[in-house]
Amino acid sequence: MIKRLKETVFKFIGDKKIASKIRLCMFSIDIMLTIFICIFARGYFNKLYYGEVEMQMQDTMNVISESLNNMYDTLLTNVISFASTPAIQRVVVSGRDESNYLNQEGVQVQLINLLSSNSMIESVFMVNKDGTCNTVYSYGVRPEKSLSDFLADYGTIDEITWLPNCQSPFLQQQDVIPIVIPLSTLIPGDNVVITTKGEEVATRLVVLLNLQKFQSRLSLSNANYFERSYFVADSNGNNISLKNPQSMRMVLESQDFIQGVKENNKDTQIRKIADLTDNVVYSQMLPFSDLHLISVLSKESLNRKIATMNQFIVLMGAAGLIFSVAFSALLSKFITSPLERLMESIRQIQENQYDEPYETKYDDEIGQLNAAVNTMYSTIQSQISQIKEDEHEKYQLEIQLLAEQINPHLLYNTLEGINLEVLNNHTLVASSMINNLGTFMRIGLNYGDELIMIRNEIAHVEAYINIMNHRTNKSISFQSYVEEELKEYRILKLILQPLVENSIKHGFRDEKWGEAVCIPSIDVRFYRNEDLIYIEVTDNGCGIDIDKARDTIYRNEPAGGQHIGLHNVYTRLKIYYGEVEMDFQTIPYYRNSVVIRIPGKQNA
Repeated sequence: MIKRLKETVFKFIGDKKIASKIRLCMFSIDIMLTIFICIFARGYFNKLYYGEVEMQMQDTMNVISESLNNMYDTLLTNVISFASTPAIQRVVVSGRDESNYLNQEGVQVQLINLLSSNSMIESVFMVNKDGTCNTVYSYGVRPEKSLSDFLADYGTIDEITWLPNCQSPFLQQQDVIPIVIPLSTLIPGDNVVITTKGEEVATRLVVLLNLQKFQSRLSLSNANYFERSYFVADSNGNNISLKNPQSMRMVLESQDFIQGVKENNKDTQIRKIADLTDNVVYSQMLPFSDLHLISVLSKESLNRKIATMNQFIVLMGAAGLIFSVAFSALLSKFITSPLERLMESIRQIQENQYDEPYETKYDDEIGQLNAAVNTMYSTIQSQISQIKEDEHEKYQLEIQLLAEQINPHLLYNTLEGINLEVLNNHTLVASSMINNLGTFMRIGLNYGDELIMIRNEIAHVEAYINIMNHRTNKSISFQSYVEEELKEYRILKLILQPLVENSIKHGFRDEKWGEAVCIPSIDVRFYRNEDLIYIEVTDNGCGIDIDKARDTIYRNEPAGGQHIGLHNVYTRLKIYYGEVEMDFQTIPYYRNSVVIRIPGKQNA
């Protein structure tokens, strides 16, 4: 079923005119190219956009991290200055020695100075070892909540600790972030220092940062064209600065997020720690208090931007496709119009109404084919045209060979065959023979030039084989291989035809040949090896008498009537190139080769 459908489709397309085939082919190419470009552009620009967003986000996180670090350094500097005052030293010493001598007024002054040192500080107070507190009097404690309840868990903190945001215990009722800074003194002496984990704490300084101002500092660098949120979390992934944690509940409760925060504790590099359904989460460890700056990037906003960009790419692809289709129609018309006119000329030849030869405007392949048709028509009308000799005396042998290749016998026999096909009303066969004869003659003459491009030399011998196939009914298969760089290379003309003629006349004449091999074949190969160009002609005929062939090419005169083509080819190559080698290999009815090696430099 599939095979029959395939054959039907190919038959349907194959019966279409060339213009329709060109349009269909170019339309198919346009569609595939448009799809490829759209997919490639979508992937490339999406990746570029993601990279730009991620880079901007990393720059923003670095700016925020540096800002928070500066704020923290300033806060510690102010705390150290605060702790170095005599009034505070007495409080700390009192906590260490359990003495009751305190200068409350001096403590108040220092607390107010610390409060005024940074606009982000909402309030400060000190928690002594005996449970008493030193606060700023003017702030007061809310009556519904005592300060001791607020400080229930502070007694176990022995290093600088940031606690989750909460409501201030003072009358202002602001949302704050508590920072607990434990203090002690060096022994001996009364110098106050900030304790580290495991050391004895004499008193604890609690700094309450204004949550709104803190969060505003995190949001200063937010971009408008995509949604992202920043907050601070501790080393276990617990929220510190997020006022409404419910908005980030899916992130905060994600095991990927919690595990990512715990693992990102080696340096201050920005890392993607979680790729969730709706968000992408990045983390950067801050250089203080084991805190992490968290950035949550909304996929929805990214996808909206990408969808808009993808729509634009699709629209551009559609516009390009429409333009390509219109251009394909014009191009197919431009290509096929001369071909249609040429077909009209062939129809007139078939009906014997070709009174005025048609000349094309352009000298492309169709123009050359039209010129060949005109030449062939003149040849048919006159039966034979005199071959003109126009070569230099130095290459008289080449002119002789050219006359032998395009000899009257070949022309007579071919024209006779054409005439017979026309009489039998086999117009397509006659037209094919005319085409091959015209190609053979046109390339063989080569406008008097002694050099010819390799691709034209192959076309010349292929036309010759086609002519011989029509004449002998041997159905010789012809294959050629030319390295890409050699297709435009120019060599001495009429090298292949004599070798192929030898294969046909001598290789395929054995009466037993047809029993040994079913399909006669001739292969031609051109390839380069270092500084030499190799020309190899291979057939599967009855074989080569290597000794006789070598004796023929190296004699001053060819021996007898056989292998005259080999002798002429070798002599012409020797005259033109100076150094040339010709070798033979034979396995009868399998592979018989003539291999020619000529210098690889392009002669002028």
